[in-house]
Amino acid sequence: MLIKRILIITEHGVPIFDYEEYGRDDEVLVGGLLTAILKFVEETEQEKLSRLLLEESQFLVISKESLIFIFQISDEMPGDYAEYVSSCIFERFMQKYKDQIKEFTGNVSTFYDFQDGCKEILLECGANLTDILINEKESENLHAWCLFSMDYEPLIVMANAPKYNVDSFTIFQVLGKSVKKVSSNLGENSKGTCFHITHNGNIVQTILLPQSIIVTESQIDSLKAKGLKQFKTKSAQQLISIFTKLYKPDSIDIYNKSMISTTDQSELNENQKVILDLFKAAEKGFQYLFDTPTHIQILSFEQKSYIYVKLVNRSIMMEFNRKVSVSNIIEKTKKAFEEIVVTKVDTPATVLER
Repeated sequence: MLIKRILIITEHGVPIFDYEEYGRDDEVLVGGLLTAILKFVEETEQEKLSRLLLEESQFLVISKESLIFIFQISDEMPGDYAEYVSSCIFERFMQKYKDQIKEFTGNVSTFYDFQDGCKEILLECGANLTDILINEKESENLHAWCLFSMDYEPLIVMANAPKYNVDSFTIFQVLGKSVKKVSSNLGENSKGTCFHITHNGNIVQTILLPQSIIVTESQIDSLKAKGLKQFKTKSAQQLISIFTKLYKPDSIDIYNKSMISTTDQSELNENQKVILDLFKAAEKGFQYLFDTPTHIQILSFEQKSYIYVKLVNRSIMMEFNRKVSVSNIIEKTKKAFEEIVVTKVDTPATVLER
């Protein structure tokens, strides 16, 4: 467990809040002990203590307005991330209870409903996911992963693959920023997941949370699609027929350099334009990272999903009014590339090559 304790005490050592999920019924003892240590350091060193190290854990300390916030964390929790989570909790508490703090007379029940608030902040910051990624064996299957703050500052960067180039997370930072832009365009409370998958088997997953962005990179050994080059010679209508049959989307658009063919004759709305921009930005990132001409991108927000398939000389975007399964999309994509469709003989080669 990365976070072992979240405790708030007064400057005299009286506990007013102890997060129950980590509580051990010794808050009075811990509060008194830490207050004594803090006062000792302040009097002898003429400065405030902000971090206290023990053998297997450490305490982060934030003091303000007669209150002391104490966060006990394990040694496995990266310092930048620990400070970010503790800062989010501190700011939310101070904002929520600023009036009660000024008028506090000893009734600690005033702050009890912050139990739910504290749990919510930890989820928003990805603390539970981070705990799994750091401590569970499943994370060993990832080549690398990174967690960014909402200001796109990397708080955790971890690589399992040997000789992994962590500088590539600059591209993943751009992807996270792009997903957030799409989210803000769709609605302030939108949160979702975006998968960027190359046909070499590389997969980058961006998880957008209210207070953090988590990006992972792994590989799918089974994703070796065949027949990629044949799509260079198919007409837009042939592609629409193949992808409509397999994916059954609500709408489908086929793009090349000079035209668009679509099952929905209306122009792209603002949401679709922003989402298409995200996919195109990722397209450039993939060419830089993996040197791949083809890939799939799957973006899901609440009950809406978008699939983008980059072909050799075309791009396809599909829209769904429901969530879609990533594994299902991968299987359907493999089948699509194995479909045999006769190319129209009357289609000018110059059109197909655009």
